[in-house]
Amino acid sequence: MDSCCRYTPHVVLCFATGVLAMPATFSVLGYVPGLLVLLGFGALTTYYAYIMYVFGMRYAGIHNIADAAGIVGGPVLREVAGALFIVAWTLASGAGFVGLAQGFKALSSRNVYPGKAHIFTWIGFASLFTAVFIIVIGVTQVDRPAAAPQEGPFDIGVVTIGAPAVAPGLTAAVNIFAAFSSTPTFMPVIAEMKAPRAFKKSLFSSQIVLFICHVTMSLVVYLYCGKYVASPARGSAGGLLMKIAHGISIPGFIMPCTLRVHLAAKTLVVRILRHSEHLQSRSFTHWAVWLYVGSTIGISSLAFICAGAVPFFSYLIGLHGALCLAPTCLVIPAWMGLYMDWELRRTSWKKRGVCHLHMFTVMVGLFMTVGSTTTTIQSIVDAYEAGSVGTPFSCT
Repeated sequence: MDSCCRYTPHVVLCFATGVLAMPATFSVLGYVPGLLVLLGFGALTTYYAYIMYVFGMRYAGIHNIADAAGIVGGPVLREVAGALFIVAWTLASGAGFVGLAQGFKALSSRNVYPGKAHIFTWIGFASLFTAVFIIVIGVTQVDRPAAAPQEGPFDIGVVTIGAPAVAPGLTAAVNIFAAFSSTPTFMPVIAEMKAPRAFKKSLFSSQIVLFICHVTMSLVVYLYCGKYVASPARGSAGGLLMKIAHGISIPGFIMPCTLRVHLAAKTLVVRILRHSEHLQSRSFTHWAVWLYVGSTIGISSLAFICAGAVPFFSYLIGLHGALCLAPTCLVIPAWMGLYMDWELRRTSWKKRGVCHLHMFTVMVGLFMTVGSTTTTIQSIVDAYEAGSVGTPFSCT
């Protein structure tokens, strides 16, 4: 497949949720630390996506992150990585369903349950980009944010350097991390490309596009909305502009949901039917596993349940990033790097430095997995107890 067509779905996967969650993270961390965290995670995930590429080119038979984990850690790690990958994109689909539900709610002025359909990648990306661009322009043209007091003076509350508590600070940082975290999906792309060496161009192009979009759009929305920024950011302009942005962005949420369900379902189907004649055939068993265990009923139903159980955008993104993406984007790729470079660590100071970076990344990833998952779950519990969010399956 052409490299441009290859990299577009992955831009959509990250852009769809990343740029919408980003402005709210700046209100927690402050925009200066937020930009530094954005730069750091962007560079780190890009580097370890490159490590995945190098690993995939060096060792034959690797199709996904689970196969690579099996080489560096044996069959147990392979199963763990495969399970994390499936759960990651199921939760991501749930986050997309929440975004869809909020879009339909804004258009209909009532609460609606999430839905799912199929549409082309370019249409999805163009619609979401246009919707965010409308919000970026819209917030600069109004006297005050939609959530701000509509009469009298008000403090917009833009924070240069924030001082958040541990739980909201980690949740915000993980939300930023999730904006670059589709990198584990690159390994199947590398395996299926006719010219795998062209992947490097696609990788750096997509990550540069993502970084520019995240910085420019998120920063403008935050600077003009401050503490009144919405999550997702589409609701920040309010009124008619909010309805227009939500309406235009619906295809942009449908396409990522479709891709995410497909990614999780394909991984599950391959795992179930591996070493079976039904994997490549069009048998009844193949279609039964694909339609009922994998895609339409299995993964989609789980994603719907996740969206209903945690029906607020930023916390679902945080749980998705901490629990599943930190291991698959950082820990396992850094382990892959150690696997390749460990025997060469004494050959030069450069190799020693690279090995130290890999070990540091493993520790960061483990801390994010344990610490951020704990704080995100606690934040969800606190939000329910405080009554600041709707109840599960209430469509609010």
